[in-house]
Amino acid sequence: MTRTDTIGKLLAVAALMYLSSGASFAQDDDEGPVTQGDDARYLRVTHVSFKPGQRESAMQIIREHFMVAGEKAGTPGPILAIHYQSGKWDATFVWELAGGMADLEWYRSPNNIKWFAALAEISGGTDEAEEILMNYFSKVANSVTEVGHHHVAEAE
Repeated sequence: MTRTDTIGKLLAVAALMYLSSGASFAQDDDEGPVTQGDDARYLRVTHVSFKPGQRESAMQIIREHFMVAGEKAGTPGPILAIHYQSGKWDATFVWELAGGMADLEWYRSPNNIKWFAALAEISGGTDEAEEILMNYFSKVANSVTEVGHHHVAEAE
């Protein structure tokens, strides 16, 4: 194990100990459940690695089809997109869950339905839209989605 690996592991353990000692996590205390608070903003973060040689064509599908459909449907896109030069992932996309954790309860949310309808309209029909999706997914080697939150200070 290299010195960098050792330091990284020590920092991870220290962060875990610090975070697990705080009262800011959802848990019960003597007065009832403690939630994340009104200042918590929930995020869905998807990390993606593409198959070798497929990154650019996947990003082209996102630009030419997915983003255009989102604009046409008026649905929110990612609030942040990161394109990596190194590491395990090729890209990370971050969406705000405007409805909080309740946004995760949908099998197909109203925004997803509007977005797919727009994709079908701009691509020539439902079959064509599904083909675009399948083409994109055929380029993905692996993906992981995580959910978290951050706290936003209220404006004074």
